[in-house]
Amino acid sequence: MSPAIKFLIGAVATAAMTWLHQGPLGNGEAYIGRIEAEAKRVVADTGVPGVNVDFSRSPLSRQAQLSGNADTFQREGQGELKGINGRVGEIEGVSGVRWADEPERTALPLLLEVMILTLLAYLVGVGLARLLWGRRKREGFY
Repeated sequence: MSPAIKFLIGAVATAAMTWLHQGPLGNGEAYIGRIEAEAKRVVADTGVPGVNVDFSRSPLSRQAQLSGNADTFQREGQGELKGINGRVGEIEGVSGVRWADEPERTALPLLLEVMILTLLAYLVGVGLARLLWGRRKREGFY
């Protein structure tokens, strides 16, 4: 089997395991659920009534979407006093914050983000293996 075919088989297997982990096994949904619960807690702690936060479920995304009545100061804050955007944006795992009344910004789906990272890790592993052990030298006639 050629090295290119072996490489492609490994890449496809890595992508399939990533999809299985994030999709059917439900780890992606659980991750977004944890981030969303933390974001809801942070928004409730601000004391601004009527502000809601949620995350896209189709496809899963780490971008927070806020909705409700909040003025510019409540949204953005001022100086060292953080607004709702800054507080939600600080939550580990949140990739961005947008309000429902703002123009839509594209956000990478969670599955694509994780797929890119796992395939990058696969490439690093293959590169390190090639660097450390190199190609086998043929011995004998065959």
